[in-house]
Amino acid sequence: MYYDEAVIRPYARAIVLAAQKLGILARVRGDIEALQAQWEGSEELRTWCTTARSLPKAAHAEIVTAIWGETMAQPTLILLEALSAAGLLSALPQVITVFRRFADRAEGRVTVEFVFAVEPSATLLKNLTQRAMTAYGEQTQITVKTDASLGAGMVIRAGNTQIDASLKGRLARLRQTFAQ
Repeated sequence: MYYDEAVIRPYARAIVLAAQKLGILARVRGDIEALQAQWEGSEELRTWCTTARSLPKAAHAEIVTAIWGETMAQPTLILLEALSAAGLLSALPQVITVFRRFADRAEGRVTVEFVFAVEPSATLLKNLTQRAMTAYGEQTQITVKTDASLGAGMVIRAGNTQIDASLKGRLARLRQTFAQ
């Protein structure tokens, strides 16, 4: 299930702020990465998270504590309890994505993602990586993906900025122009 980011953002922001205040942002980031791995690795967890809305309100904190209480930091547990109580545990992957963005910003990091239609040459990748490091600093994290559905070209995402230089994006913009 997909949720509007406006619904997810307050949860992600709150956990980053709480973790910063307690000085444990790195630990909470580790919790979030563990949650991502659990989500991806357990169909049972995904199913439970999408059906947990039917639980009585009082059961949410108890169940979250039973599942994660011994392994997660307090801000992470509070996040999971709040998501559970709001019926939003199925939004966990989206919360994780937004959390990473807020945590990166809090730590002065920028993630630059290059998505290519085909595997890029080593020279092109080196050039783009150097430009990203120059623009955003040494803390920049680079991710590289391929997505054949782009047709040709590439998409660059850095923080809240996206540059779509793909054939798919260009065709979408043309369709939109002609529709107007």
